[in-house]
Amino acid sequence: MNAMRVAIVIGTLSSALDAQSGRVTGKASDPTFKVSRFDETWPSAPRGASPLRSLKHIDLLSDGSAWLTIGGSARARWMSYRNFQVSDASAMQDDYTESRTILSADLRIARPSGRYVRLFAEGRDAQGYGRTLPGGIRVNEADRSDWQNALAEAGSGATFVRYGRQELSVGRERLVGVADWMNARRSFEGWRGVSTVGALRVDVFDGRVVAVRTLSPDRPDSTTHLRVATAGSASERAAARTLQPALWQSYAVDLETRNGLDRRVTAGVRSLWRTPLGRGVLSIEAEAASQRGHLAGKTVDAWFGVLEATTAWRAVRWSPSVTIGVDVASGTGADSARHADSFQPPYATAHAFNGIADVFGRGNLFEQRAGLGAEPFAALQLQAVARRFARVRIEDGVYTKTNSVMRAAGRSTARAVADEFDLTATMALGRYLQLQAGFAIVQPGAFLRETGAAAQERFAFLGTAVTF
Repeated sequence: MNAMRVAIVIGTLSSALDAQSGRVTGKASDPTFKVSRFDETWPSAPRGASPLRSLKHIDLLSDGSAWLTIGGSARARWMSYRNFQVSDASAMQDDYTESRTILSADLRIARPSGRYVRLFAEGRDAQGYGRTLPGGIRVNEADRSDWQNALAEAGSGATFVRYGRQELSVGRERLVGVADWMNARRSFEGWRGVSTVGALRVDVFDGRVVAVRTLSPDRPDSTTHLRVATAGSASERAAARTLQPALWQSYAVDLETRNGLDRRVTAGVRSLWRTPLGRGVLSIEAEAASQRGHLAGKTVDAWFGVLEATTAWRAVRWSPSVTIGVDVASGTGADSARHADSFQPPYATAHAFNGIADVFGRGNLFEQRAGLGAEPFAALQLQAVARRFARVRIEDGVYTKTNSVMRAAGRSTARAVADEFDLTATMALGRYLQLQAGFAIVQPGAFLRETGAAAQERFAFLGTAVTF
């Protein structure tokens, strides 16, 4: 827990810098911190800004045409598992900690015409301590001193070409994402081009996932090849009484593995509608995709779909919100000798979906969920979500979030997999420091009980993060 105490102290001191009498932070015009720090663009610091705010835009030339942005984050997290993967074996009980430090530098040179060039570099050090669960300290928890991002970019306005190591996201990251929950979060290496014309944005990427090697330099995985193409809204529209979506995106994700022996092409569309509803706003999100290809000599014919509705009353005390949703993804039927039809997300931000305990992946899963959110005061956000999981095909089992089989079908004909209850809390202490906590209970259903030992799993975490 020493790393956690250090992060809290750093964050408290950082917030204090902005709280000093007479200091100006420039918060009114500042962007919010983003997961991918290269997506941020910071204006010049106002006079009297705090030292940390001044780091966000350091002019290198007197005419303001070249500047440097310094950013970073540090986080520490404690996690506890009881009956990991719903097993009550003694090896499945554990408490351990993680820490991660990231520092970035963004050099930009821009012309009055809007043309620019930039160099962005971001280093990461991720460490895990004391994990004794199967696998010990894994590669997604420990990566000593390597590059998260290292790229060069040239463009004009919102159109650019980029090459190098970079993070990549598609939509809500159900297929491809940064996976910030992972201590050694995901990055890719290759070419990316983005063209924005009016309300339309087209984005293409060609490259490889970066393989994390804990004690050696990370490098692109030579056995994989990822191609992504998306087209959709350049920005999200405000809530309005119209059938036109506030946001839409179509995509194609082509992943080859084992040097092309296996291939999955996922094509889909995502739409978001937002409309006023009394004193609140109703948001409806829909996403669906099909997946075709071949895996180990078998034909792939898979699919998934999502429908979610959220009503948020921001003008009401405690800013309550209610969410209901369903997720469903295909499984493999009786002809498993020739077909592999369980949907597999290529590089999803898995922790954000199918429960924070990270027990179940998307394949062959039908999830129903209902959630409540509230903000008792501006700095505190609370969320409670109840989930029910069932199998889509009784011939197929259930999967982990890394697409491996968690529990084979066996002879069970039960569909009920498990129920999960998640509770999370996030508190902002000033601009720079954030505290997070969560708790989850996973209650095994008939399928897990019929196919092996199954015990109630309990998961908890407590973390702190500093961002500047």
